[in-house]
Amino acid sequence: MLSTRDLVAGYDERTVLDGLDLDLPTDAFTVIVGPNACGKSTLLRTMARLLTPRRGTVLLDGTAIRDLPTREVARRLGVLPQSPLVPEGVTVADLVGRGRQPHQRWWRQWSSEDGAAVDQAMALADVTDLANRPVDSLSGGQRQRVWIAMTLAQDTDALLLDEPTTFLDLAHQVEVLDLLHRLRSERGRTVVAVLHDLNQAARYADHLVAMRAGTVVAAGAPREILTADLVRDVFGLACVVVPCPVTGAPLVVPAYTGGPAAPPAGAPGGPVVVSAGAGDPSSSTASVPDARPPTGDAANPLTGSYPSKGL
Repeated sequence: MLSTRDLVAGYDERTVLDGLDLDLPTDAFTVIVGPNACGKSTLLRTMARLLTPRRGTVLLDGTAIRDLPTREVARRLGVLPQSPLVPEGVTVADLVGRGRQPHQRWWRQWSSEDGAAVDQAMALADVTDLANRPVDSLSGGQRQRVWIAMTLAQDTDALLLDEPTTFLDLAHQVEVLDLLHRLRSERGRTVVAVLHDLNQAARYADHLVAMRAGTVVAAGAPREILTADLVRDVFGLACVVVPCPVTGAPLVVPAYTGGPAAPPAGAPGGPVVVSAGAGDPSSSTASVPDARPPTGDAANPLTGSYPSKGL
C-alpha cells in the first residue's frame, strides 16, 4: 500500500500539498482527479520519489520510501511522468527494454526473461509493429503507448501514471484504460493514475480521490462519492449525475447554461432512449434526461444524483 502522512510538498516558494494524509488501497485501480493546479501531479511525483517532500513521509508497504534503495523502489514501483523526454535516435524496442534495468546486475545483463518481458509489454501496449522505428519519428499517441510499454516491461507490483491518456485519440484512450483495468483485475497490479476526464475516472476506478487546492476533498468508490455536490465543490461546475447506460457508473452531465429551446425526444440534444437488450429495443429501456435545470416547482437536480428509471 502507498500512504502519505503529514505530507508537505511544493516548488520553490510555493507550497502545493500541506499536511496531506492519504491511504491508497492495494490491488485496486485508483484515479486522482481535480481541477488544474490542485496538486494531483505533485502528489504523484512525491509518492514516486521524483519530488522530495519538505515535510512528512511517503510509505510503501509501511516503510518510508526515502529509506529504500533506488533499485528496490524501481523493482516495486513503475512510474510514468508527464511528457517524459525521448532520447534521440532510440528505437521503440530499445526504449521499452530500458524498463528492465532494475532487474539487471553487473554479473547478469540481458536474458531471455528480459526479452520475454519486453515482447509481452509491447504486445500489451500494441506497439510491436513499431519495434524498429525511432521513437522520435512517432506521433504523440504512439509515443505515449511506447512509454506505457516501457513501464509495463519494468514488471512492478504497482504503477503510477501521470495523465497516461495524454495525446491519445478517444479509441486509444479507451484501449489504454482497458489495459490498466486488466492489469489490476487479471494480474493483481496496483494502479494509480491522474486523469482529467471525470467520466473515464468514474468508469474505470475502483477508488477515486478528488482533490482541490492541495487537499483531498473525498476518497472512495466512485458510486459512493461522485455526486453533483462533489463536482460543484471540486470543479465549480453545476451538473447532474446519472447512471451510465453502459456500465451503471456515475456519469457527469454539465447543466444546461443557455442555447436553443429543448429539442423533442429523439432529436439531437433531446432525451435519449437507451436499450439494454441485444438487438431488442423493447427490452429494459431508460430515458436519460436533458441536463437543463427544471423550472417552476420541479425539484432542482443539481443538489444530487438525478434519478433515471430502470438503470
